[in-house]
Amino acid sequence: MPQTLTLDHVSPATRLLEKRRQMFEVQEALDAQKEEFSRREDAFRRREEGLRKKDLELQESLIKFNKFLQENESKRNRAIKRASDEIKQRLAKEQDVARLRESLERFNEENEKFSNEVKKNLKYTRYLEIVQESVPEDYPEITDLVNRYNTLKDANRDLSESQRLHEKDNERKRIKFANFTKERTNDILNFNNEIASLQKQLEMRESNAIRLQHEVDTTIRITSDKTLEVGQILMAVGNLLQRSTSGIHGTILKHIEVKDVKSNAEDHNHLEHDTSDDQELLENGRKAMADLDVIASYMVDFTAIVQARIEAQRAQKKAAAAAEAVNLNANTSKQP
Repeated sequence: MPQTLTLDHVSPATRLLEKRRQMFEVQEALDAQKEEFSRREDAFRRREEGLRKKDLELQESLIKFNKFLQENESKRNRAIKRASDEIKQRLAKEQDVARLRESLERFNEENEKFSNEVKKNLKYTRYLEIVQESVPEDYPEITDLVNRYNTLKDANRDLSESQRLHEKDNERKRIKFANFTKERTNDILNFNNEIASLQKQLEMRESNAIRLQHEVDTTIRITSDKTLEVGQILMAVGNLLQRSTSGIHGTILKHIEVKDVKSNAEDHNHLEHDTSDDQELLENGRKAMADLDVIASYMVDFTAIVQARIEAQRAQKKAAAAAEAVNLNANTSKQP
């Protein structure tokens, strides 16, 4: 870059020239930098192309190496699989050999056992031959003797099985009988308890019945006493009514007629609705109350009459006393 001059005390034209010179120098420096940048850019481009070629070559080599590795891996896997298959086949063959050896040993053991069994059963064969020779008419052949033995064996097995079933059935029935006996014993105990409970209830009911009978008798006696008392009261009321209605006073007869009309009307109405004994007793009570009202009216009227009579007698006595006093005063005045 060009150095900047310090021109503080020069003319504007000089400053302009100086600025232009600086601008030309800056432009030259900029062009030089552009050339240097172009040169470097070409170098970088050539270097990039070389790196790209090397990268492509490296990728091709990597692809080839990867392909080589894949081929080797597939060969290795095939080899491992073939080796594993061969190992499995070898193990299977070894297992087959071991199994066949075990089968051979087992067959040898069975052969030896059967041989020993045959040797051991030869005496029985000889025995059967001797028996068959002893009774040839019953057992012409040894097979007949063997069949007879098998028949007896089967019969014995059937009888044993039948005996086992019968024993099992007998045990089951014995257990059933024991359970039945136990249940019936429990039922008898329960029934005895129930009978005792019912006996207690019967005794309680009988005691309650006796108590209720006593209460009924007491109630009947009390009702009879009350009925007697009510009858006596009704008779007394009737006697009082008869004594009250036997007079000849007009006022009393008037009250009696009014009360009788009301009582007859009430009696008629009540008799139409109620006809039982209780209603009859109730009607008699109402009639007695009506009769008591009549008696009360009679007593009130009779008391009023008596009181009026007493007052009239007092007024007469007072009038007689006043007249006597007047006469006495008159006699006294006439004397000298």
